[in-house]
Amino acid sequence: MLVRGTGEVAPATLSISRISNDFFSIAGIHYLFRERLRTFVFLAWLYYERCTKRKSRFVMGNMETAAEARGWVVNRGPDGELQADVGPLPDSPDSQSVCIDVEAAGFNYKDALACGAHPGVVRKLPLVPGIDVAGRLRTSCGDYPAGTPVVATGNGLGETISGGFATEVWAPPAAIIKRPPSLSAIAAMAMGTAGLSAILAVERLQSVIDWDYQARLQGNERLPWLITGASGGVGMLAVAATALAGFQVIACTRKNTLSDTLLSLGASAVQSPEEALPSDKKPLSSARYLGAIDTVGGELLANILRVVAAGGAVASIGNAGGVALSTTVYPFILRGITLAGIDAAGLPSREKRQELWAKLGVLWPLINSGFPVRHIGLQEIGDWAAEMRSGCIKGRAVVIPQKEARGDYAHD
Repeated sequence: MLVRGTGEVAPATLSISRISNDFFSIAGIHYLFRERLRTFVFLAWLYYERCTKRKSRFVMGNMETAAEARGWVVNRGPDGELQADVGPLPDSPDSQSVCIDVEAAGFNYKDALACGAHPGVVRKLPLVPGIDVAGRLRTSCGDYPAGTPVVATGNGLGETISGGFATEVWAPPAAIIKRPPSLSAIAAMAMGTAGLSAILAVERLQSVIDWDYQARLQGNERLPWLITGASGGVGMLAVAATALAGFQVIACTRKNTLSDTLLSLGASAVQSPEEALPSDKKPLSSARYLGAIDTVGGELLANILRVVAAGGAVASIGNAGGVALSTTVYPFILRGITLAGIDAAGLPSREKRQELWAKLGVLWPLINSGFPVRHIGLQEIGDWAAEMRSGCIKGRAVVIPQKEARGDYAHD
């Protein structure tokens, strides 16, 4: 280095103390910066967690799941007594399942039976009921990216694997389809499998009724269709779907307080079973209906078969009135009627389900203003299931996992 005033270069000298001071000064600054950065990151994370109240997530293999996921868990105790309450999900998801963050779940009669651990519905225990679910994908599923609004129905949900009465559900990819843009999660679940069954029943009857035979027998006169259990979810949707298809509809129910609602959905008349069906017990009675959609089963279904016109058809959906069917062969061999079973939950074709959901997307805007839908939380599931099993329910209920207080009927 230069020595001031001489112009000569002095030999460089190495100051150990100076280097030591510089080193520790830099190290101290680095340490201080690192600690402050760490504190900042921690505070930012804490603020985010408190503001969003989101659950922490962890990874199991190639599956991401949310901590503290809860649902309505049904089980039986050591002595066979029913145990049902909100609790942690009982299932361990398999590697093929896809997680859906649940926004809403439909409440079907089959779900009410599952809530009572009915052996004809529930194949394993413990289990979370709910055969219908709507929400958003947490991870991608085929062509659907994470965050896609979807619906999932059937494919064992609520029967062999835990279903939609929970904050999350792990569904088989085959059960999942993209939700129609015209339907919110609540609107989709206000219809769910009930809506799929109604649309499928109308399509099936249209395809099996012998229209040429009817034209020869009746001429231009067209007999009406009968919808039983019309005050229930399936019945109401069947009334709307049948009327929309252009047929005259007789809505059959014992709940006359819903007459105005059923008329607004397209029914031409609302009658009790005693008014809609004959009191005699003849194997055949005078033809009254071209077709019928029965959601009750049992004796009521047997009486319907006796009054369907030649070449007509009956779609059987429900069994709330009993599973036994006592009838004769006469309606089938003398009038050539068809009894068609409807199983929307078991539809194997994704394409068919997409087609049916698209039709529901068209139907809902036409009926939602008059369609009674109850929003319930997880804690209300047990009471609603008991009321449904006893036949005291009108309209539809939608389970909203995040909801806490009991709500009134609402429209979406």
